[in-house]
This record gives sequence, C-alpha cells and structure tokens, in this order.
Amino acid sequence: MCHYTHLTPFEREKILFFLAEGKSVTEIAHLLNRSKSTISRELLRNAAPADQ
Repeated sequence: MCHYTHLTPFEREKILFFLAEGKSVTEIAHLLNRSKSTISRELLRNAAPADQ
C-alpha cells in the first residue's frame, strides 16, 4: 500500500522555476509542501548527465 503521491507536472515546473530563482532545496520543499528528499530525488532523477 503506497502512502505517497507523485509530483504533478505543475509541481515539476515550479521546481525548475524556483531553482532558476536561486532557491534552495529546503525552500522549494517548504513552498511546495513536500519533503526535502522528494525534491532532491526529483532533481537527481531528472538532472542532465555530467560531461566526462
């Protein structure tokens, strides 16, 4: 039984917007009423691959 909800497309868009504004993961989590780990995982999951 799952006790979580997926991020909505709107929330994902807001994360990118807040990042562009220079907000921290903690601030974004607070603004979206989500856990810091949820925001961190979303950013890691959708980060561009690093150049090697």
